[in-house]
Amino acid sequence: MGNTVTRWGFAVCLLAAAAAAAQEAATDLGGYNAMEIEAGRMKGNFATGAIDEMTDGVRIRLLSDQPDTKPLPISARSMKFTWSEGKNVPDRILMEGDVQVNHPDASITADRAEWDFNSGALVFSGNPVVNNDRIKGLRGDRMTLNLKTNTFEVSRVRADQVPLQAGDAAAGTGGGGAGGLSESDITDWNGLIAVLREQGGAQASSPGQRILSLLEQDERSLLMTLDTSVLLKRKGDMLKLINRLLRRPDFYSAEAWSNTKLPQEAQQLLDRKNELSPEEQARLNRLLLHAAYPDLVKAP
Repeated sequence: MGNTVTRWGFAVCLLAAAAAAAQEAATDLGGYNAMEIEAGRMKGNFATGAIDEMTDGVRIRLLSDQPDTKPLPISARSMKFTWSEGKNVPDRILMEGDVQVNHPDASITADRAEWDFNSGALVFSGNPVVNNDRIKGLRGDRMTLNLKTNTFEVSRVRADQVPLQAGDAAAGTGGGGAGGLSESDITDWNGLIAVLREQGGAQASSPGQRILSLLEQDERSLLMTLDTSVLLKRKGDMLKLINRLLRRPDFYSAEAWSNTKLPQEAQQLLDRKNELSPEEQARLNRLLLHAAYPDLVKAP
């Protein structure tokens, strides 16, 4: 029997299940509320509408009624479903063999993945790899894509190509430029990476937390999880990233720098913060960075 497409009126068993999940407040799949299903073989229960197993090549596609939310295709050689009695939402789906998820932000491949509908976590194992336009060959022992919180985590990160800075032509080459940092301006790279990670992961407001909050999500994740030895080999990329932030008018936060003594020049520039030229803005932010980490970053 050839490959068959199963769509029980929006694929009743899981399409309706995903929609019902939001109503039950048990699951929120990031705006997705329906599913298309395609499989070579399927075992299930017509009485309950529950699918037990799909094999011989399985493809599902998460759909949303929100126009800005793109479909999310997921495929594997087989998928097995676990249900709790009386529920129309599966507890989990175990995917095995050539697992691939084409998320709008990146594609993820792995040998195995387990999707917990209650938490929204889709956990990849067995040589998981991530690729997108900016990151090539990002690997880890375990990867977690949470569709409920729209977050992504990787343990024991390795990568073939990781540009730490966003695609910004104005970022320059990583040299100091007008008010920017050069490699020699950072006197302790290990120390700066360590303090940014410590402050970025803490609850209290701080310069490091503010800096991490201004990064793109993938930049922040890489800075927090990549081995320090890998980051030290990519100093040029880190400089581009930092120099990009040093041009931002919103770099300063009064709460973040509340426990930092600011030099008089920085305070004078802050008094004119709505009138600063790009050069003055970059200088102000350099002064703020030095004030936060005087033993790690040289004064401008």
